[in-house]
Amino acid sequence: MRYTVTVAGRSVEVNLAQETAALHAVAGTPLRQLIMDGRSDLFAVVRTETGWQVSRAGEHWDVQVMDERTRALQEMTGAGKARTGDQTIKAPMPGLVLRLEVEEGQVVTPGVGLVVLEAMKMENEIRAHSAGTVRRIHVKTGQAVEKGTPLLEIEA
Repeated sequence: MRYTVTVAGRSVEVNLAQETAALHAVAGTPLRQLIMDGRSDLFAVVRTETGWQVSRAGEHWDVQVMDERTRALQEMTGAGKARTGDQTIKAPMPGLVLRLEVEEGQVVTPGVGLVVLEAMKMENEIRAHSAGTVRRIHVKTGQAVEKGTPLLEIEA
């Protein structure tokens, strides 16, 4: 499995099948022991709203870890890119609308869940790219959609 790990704006691809590192939890604590190239380091790792905070020897780093499936979904939907102005959120893949998580007139912030699509028996949450107000919803729960189908509009 491949992951993209971002620390301080720098991204690195990690392929777990090729790495010789091991990460072990220290029971009952937020500590993790990283063993790599014969060296051992201890880190405190805490889950945050946007990823993880990793601390060692008084230094702290905000870290985001994204698997290849999530990264591909973000690339298809354009998530993670700064956007301004009105936007139409479109289905990144064919699927079935499982849930609408917003309603018309609702104010949303970046990252808020909008619609959940089922595709290939997996639930995929489509999130807001930027802040705004849900102007119009084009789909209903239970509706089948094709890739590119407009799901909803957000007014900046």
